[in-house]
Amino acid sequence: MRLFFGLSLPDDVRAATAACAVQAQMRIPGRYALPENHHITLAFLGEVPEERLLQARDVLARCAESFPSPALTLDGFSHFGRKENGILILRVRSEPALDALHANLVHALCEASLPANPGPFSAHITLARHADVTNGYPDCPAAAFIAEHAHVFLSARDARNVLRYTPLHTVSFLR
Repeated sequence: MRLFFGLSLPDDVRAATAACAVQAQMRIPGRYALPENHHITLAFLGEVPEERLLQARDVLARCAESFPSPALTLDGFSHFGRKENGILILRVRSEPALDALHANLVHALCEASLPANPGPFSAHITLARHADVTNGYPDCPAAAFIAEHAHVFLSARDARNVLRYTPLHTVSFLR
């Protein structure tokens, strides 16, 4: 099972990220993600045997339950990699910063002998891969929300070979 920990987006924020993607497509060629897949990754695990799924959920629960619900704000376009063939993202500001949660998750995953990508970490929403941003970015309206839950997501292709991110477990942040 290919797993990651992440935050889902409320419907109004997902609509805003979808609108940003539509604006970007007019100026930036690339392979765009389905809006229903828009999310914020907290930690990437990769391949995890199915029998270790509950252990992964327990790691997320221990870390999320001691972390305050973060206030998140979309902070405009950016990219990773080369301008001619990069990953188009929407930056995300967080209070408290998600960097600390990411570090705690990676540490706890390593202690549990589960796979973990240590980073570097940058809170963002991936909009497109193989994006050519040499012509710059369009404007993107700000959107904000408070995340109350984190999820263990499954990354898998459906029967039509479309990549889908499905939440398998949900845990609440500290309130």
